[in-house]
Amino acid sequence: LDRTWTWSQWYDRIRRLAGALSERGIKRGDVIAFLDKNHPACAETVLATASLGAATAIINFRLAADEMDYVVNDCGAKLLIVGAELKPGIDKIRDELSAVEHLVELTTDGKDDEYEEMIAAATPVDRSPDVESDDVCIIMYSSGTTGRPKGVALTQANLIAHTVNAFDGWEMDEGDKNLVAMPLFHVGGTSYMQLGLHEGIASYMTRDVDGAQLAGGILAGANRTFLVPAVLAKVLESGPDAVKLFAALKTYGYGASPMPLPLLRSALEAWPDTDFIQAYGLTEVGGVISLLAPEDHRNGNEERMVSAGRLVPNAEVRVVDPDTLEDVPQGEQGELWFRTKQ
Repeated sequence: LDRTWTWSQWYDRIRRLAGALSERGIKRGDVIAFLDKNHPACAETVLATASLGAATAIINFRLAADEMDYVVNDCGAKLLIVGAELKPGIDKIRDELSAVEHLVELTTDGKDDEYEEMIAAATPVDRSPDVESDDVCIIMYSSGTTGRPKGVALTQANLIAHTVNAFDGWEMDEGDKNLVAMPLFHVGGTSYMQLGLHEGIASYMTRDVDGAQLAGGILAGANRTFLVPAVLAKVLESGPDAVKLFAALKTYGYGASPMPLPLLRSALEAWPDTDFIQAYGLTEVGGVISLLAPEDHRNGNEERMVSAGRLVPNAEVRVVDPDTLEDVPQGEQGELWFRTKQ
């Protein structure tokens, strides 16, 4: 739905939300959980809780009920903000959410909305003086390959360092608009959301990753985005009108899965003026650890085009034999170990 805010209006909302959370007993070291499809309130919540030294656990709305109650209990959330369309599922497991003291319902349009009422009634508060950069800011659950989902704790310093380093080379121009479409429970969505905030440009957020909503964002002026390769394949299959529409994108960042070389070739041909950037990473480093730059997509070196690119600034990598834990010789396969300064 078409809801917009200026920077000053949004800052006031964040301060009011921080006040509302503080009134409900949220303080430094606490955790609140956010459960909904993409919604601007998620960004507000992350910033408001961070100003109190608290953390936001962004929950995967696709989880089954037994996984949902595990995650909410595991993070120790004292307050849960939940979207109206997902609340019936929470109602069924409410008695099992032992740590949750407050439940706040959120709607897509802001009407008859407990969340909006909470903000409107709150007294704004500024950043708490005891907050430190090493305070945990976001908790994201990475399913891994076995067992229960695992919570990854990212600090305020982690998020800031990642935004500066991982988007090195993603320069934005005045008047640009960021299209945030990846699910915010995924690090690719939440970390990309930070870029527009850092650059001071407008962001257009879609609720789902579907063709109509993406087209709506582009028609509204969005010209930078980050999506998975499968979306790009769908656009190419949709015909010349869709291809022409997506030509408005100055930057198409992609990641979370490999881009098959035939698809990449087709994309480069279809959108000769678009900068393609591949991002490779993981939740534990805040999102991106290496980038394949636009010039590497168009230099004709196909071996490089299917690589994960180069490390972002202020990052290190080792290629290690998992049995001996020693570095393998150059050119041999091994396990990738990454380290960042934050």
